[in-house]
Amino acid sequence: MHTGKDRLAAFNDAVLAIVMTIIVLEFSVPNPLTLESLLGLWPQVAAYAISFFWLGAMWINQHNFWHALSYVRTRTVWVDLVMLFFSSFFPLTTHMVAANFDSSLAQVTYGVVILGVTFANVALYRRLVADNPQVEGLDPAILGSRWRMWADIGLKVVGLVLSATVFPPAMTFSVLATLLFLVIPPQLAEG
Repeated sequence: MHTGKDRLAAFNDAVLAIVMTIIVLEFSVPNPLTLESLLGLWPQVAAYAISFFWLGAMWINQHNFWHALSYVRTRTVWVDLVMLFFSSFFPLTTHMVAANFDSSLAQVTYGVVILGVTFANVALYRRLVADNPQVEGLDPAILGSRWRMWADIGLKVVGLVLSATVFPPAMTFSVLATLLFLVIPPQLAEG
């Protein structure tokens, strides 16, 4: 059975937009409201910005990829649902990191969600390529090249291990590094 790609893309857009909006709703307004209390929001703002732009970069990759496709199979829709399932945890894990930046448990939980989304995206792109054999030139790698895909996964795994063992904030920093050095530059180079 084949499903229309436009319907699935619209569903992804809606779910990701909701997830990205809910993240900001987790902010707490300082009381009393002072410049010092606003500056104290930096962990929330940093966690929000990293999660928002990471999800946004994922959406851009999907948006660019889906244009070349004709259709998707039901199995692929299930893989997409797994990716959206992990993505739906972003508000919770972002809030955990914002409130407990130096907590190994918060950072590892965030990392598990990040890696869940990453692996689901790799599987999703591979399924989409398999569903559309007539489209030439599709690269199943999540970031456009295999070395970037493996560097992305590798940095996140290193961040997860460091967060669990010796340096809790390593997960957030690894996500920021992959975003700034592996994900955004190729997107900007495409125009």
